[in-house]
Amino acid sequence: MNDNDAIRTRQINLKRLYETPPWDWPEAADKIFLEILSDNHADSSDRILTAELAGDFTVINDKLVDVLLTILQNEDESEELRGRAAISLGPILEYADTSGFEDPDDNPISEDTFRNVQKSLRRLYQDAAVPNNVRRQILEASVRATLDWHQDAIRTAYSSDDEDWVLTSVFSMRWVRGFDKQITESLDSSNRGRP
Repeated sequence: MNDNDAIRTRQINLKRLYETPPWDWPEAADKIFLEILSDNHADSSDRILTAELAGDFTVINDKLVDVLLTILQNEDESEELRGRAAISLGPILEYADTSGFEDPDDNPISEDTFRNVQKSLRRLYQDAAVPNNVRRQILEASVRATLDWHQDAIRTAYSSDDEDWVLTSVFSMRWVRGFDKQITESLDSSNRGRP
């Protein structure tokens, strides 16, 4: 099999996985995702789709979280892939935050991994060198396991002149308490952003 055949086979397999309910994925799906995400020479659209699939609860684990976080931190990766990696971390952050770590078998990631993701997302969000679109997606993912810094980040985003930041702030308010007034203002607004 030549390189072009291998790429085509991978794309067909990814398409099948995308069209298959996650509970019907093969047991090795996480290994397939790890391989594609770790391959810097893989087709960018394959890696973006894989980053989306890798965030599913049926496959997420410490290794997949680590590779998603590595992609997110790598400034040589595309903004789209980095943002997708951030968004894919959101559901597991929420689950880990809600369920806790008293029974390690009940959580697909370790507490150390969870804490590392939270710390890394905060650091990346505060780094002005990270592209704005990626920073917005980091905020949208990280609020699913709320920390003290989120309120200030949401307030800053809400007061922005950039409509994308305003939309991110309104999305993020769903997860963080204390923004009932702003949510109501946004719902009353004709453009669903600021009044």
